[in-house]
Amino acid sequence: MSMIEGKERLALIVTIFLSVLIMGGCGTTIKYSYDTKISFSERKSYMWDPLSVEAKQHPLLEANVQALADRLLAQKGFTRVSENADLMISMSCEGDFYKESYQLSTLTLNIYKMPKENTTEKKELVWRGTAFATIFCNISTDAASGDLKKAVQRILSKFPPK
Repeated sequence: MSMIEGKERLALIVTIFLSVLIMGGCGTTIKYSYDTKISFSERKSYMWDPLSVEAKQHPLLEANVQALADRLLAQKGFTRVSENADLMISMSCEGDFYKESYQLSTLTLNIYKMPKENTTEKKELVWRGTAFATIFCNISTDAASGDLKKAVQRILSKFPPK
């Protein structure tokens, strides 16, 4: 006998609709692309791009992204080296930067195939993963947890492609 009628029913429908809309809009969107001609199974070593512009502008952010990514890549059988790597990784981001914190709107990891020694090959982009979301990161506390950690995990969940 407790049927919802008229305005109450409309209010309930609107509330449910808005809740679904809001909850659906809060998720991180991950986009990735890769070169389908590359065999990632043959490439097991990587290094971080020492010439990254991001490192100079946001060294603590990049250090935290690297630490998170290093752990995940090690679990997948990749080894970080300081030279003669099969792959090179660079990071880029967009957002608002404050003294002790970041609010990122995008975080991108680019992975390049490194040329073999004594060849004319060039460094070539072979994989890119980007997180689109509001990513909060407080550098003065534990920057390797929370939103940043989730974003790096979600990006690298698609690497290497299968």
